[in-house]
Amino acid sequence: MQLVDRIEKRRFVGREFLLWLWFESELFDATLRTAAHGSFGLWLEKRLTLSVEKRSTRIVGPSPGYGREAKEALLAGQLPESAGIRVAIREQETGFFLKAEGLAIGGLKLATVLDRKEEQAPALVREMTGGNRRKKKSKKQDADDDAHELFYERMQLTAELEEIIEALYADFRTLRLSATWDEHVVPTMRAWARSESVDAEAYAAKRSTSAGEQHIPSSAVDTAQHAAL
Repeated sequence: MQLVDRIEKRRFVGREFLLWLWFESELFDATLRTAAHGSFGLWLEKRLTLSVEKRSTRIVGPSPGYGREAKEALLAGQLPESAGIRVAIREQETGFFLKAEGLAIGGLKLATVLDRKEEQAPALVREMTGGNRRKKKSKKQDADDDAHELFYERMQLTAELEEIIEALYADFRTLRLSATWDEHVVPTMRAWARSESVDAEAYAAKRSTSAGEQHIPSSAVDTAQHAAL
């Protein structure tokens, strides 16, 4: 199979991943977790776009996934195409847009310590940028130090965000390729989309069983062409 054909054949996986993030963020009150990162906040914000073939629905608002319009589009067969997402971990929040099919991140807005220099952390920033140096530095040298600190901090925050997304995707793939997906996840998603009552604890217990199931090679995704809803 040609690489282009393989990519086209698996585009639905990214949409199901974004759907799963949306579903679990609502079910667990915007608190997700991975084995490597522990608990952290994750929720949809600003914009949500769903589509199927030539039909599309675009919702703009503080919590676009909670509205009736989003669930109606989902029940009509549309899957998430892109969404604004916010991640909060260790008192730091990061906002970005995730385009599902290519798992592409855009519009990344990092809340760095140096960005909050005057408002929230002047003492910490002075420590990070050498505010207590014995030798007095010029304004240009201080500006250069700030620029370097900001650059490295942004690199660290970006790398951490990528690790979180990768860890979430790994958990999703394990779940998606397990028997638990069709037996428990899909029915729960359908109930959630219909705004029916869902037992989050029961779902979490069923979901955890997938971690112990035999791992299926990623090539098996080719056989899982049906949409989640």
